Amino acid sequence: MRVFDEKVETLAYAEDKRILEVALKNGQVWQLAEVPAGIYAELRNSTISSFLKFMATRYQTSPVKTGIYAIAVPKEERCPVCESAMKEQNRTAGALNKFIRVFWLCPQCKKSKWESYGSIPSRQRRERWH
Repeated sequence: MRVFDEKVETLAYAEDKRILEVALKNGQVWQLAEVPAGIYAELRNSTISSFLKFMATRYQTSPVKTGIYAIAVPKEERCPVCESAMKEQNRTAGALNKFIRVFWLCPQCKKSKWESYGSIPSRQRRERWH
């Protein structure tokens, strides 16, 4: 189920197994075990990120996706020059698998750029145009 929250993308609940799965907008996916159905119903009708902090301290949690596998990289980027869909040409993982750098190329106007995704400090986040 898609939700409106600044940090959470979707929620899923398996009632028979009492497992709540939470997909965050940063690409991470977590599962919480032994979550009662009533808690899931309450979660759907509340401020999700604050409620999840409370739940993470009460229920067993385990990561489903971590490291570079948790980083959401779009399938394409829009070229800021001609608005065409840029295509991924190269990808590298950053230090400690905390970010991914992607080299994008526009097939229309041949402009290119490097873009970083993940946990990279904003002062280090730079775009390079050719």
